[in-house]
Amino acid sequence: GCGVGTTLREFRCPIKIGVDAHRPYLEKAKYGEPFILLNVSAEHLSEIFLQKSLDSVTLIDVIEHLEKEVGFEVLRQAEKIASKKVILFTPRGFFQQKEFDHYGLGGESFQRHRSGWEVEDFLKLGYNILIFSKFHDQKNLAFLEVYGKDAEPIDALLAWKDCSQ
Repeated sequence: GCGVGTTLREFRCPIKIGVDAHRPYLEKAKYGEPFILLNVSAEHLSEIFLQKSLDSVTLIDVIEHLEKEVGFEVLRQAEKIASKKVILFTPRGFFQQKEFDHYGLGGESFQRHRSGWEVEDFLKLGYNILIFSKFHDQKNLAFLEVYGKDAEPIDALLAWKDCSQ
């Protein structure tokens, strides 16, 4: 979900819609501009948005929090909703993350990673991929907590799909 809005603050567009399953994140969000907030889980996107009703759907650090099959279903729904692009960012492979809410807002169960994603998962669905080598490292508190100060960094994936055809 959009969480407390840290990532979406960086996006510039006329209308932003933030979706998150954990209401306290939405209530504490600081977006800096008008924003529509929806308290719903990602697997229900197609129930609230019509086909091709949004220019783009972004899933930044979202899909790894879902079981793998649920993640594939969320991607299918996002592809139907987006008229232009689906864009996502996720760790490459399984990045273990404990149930710890760094925001202190009671969202522990939403923070646990439930799936790992590889380049092939997205290529077979027609996505383009960029690999961010060694992106997750000891500067990431969740990484440091689970893997320790001597662990090798983990890559991240940026994937996008053109939905305009």
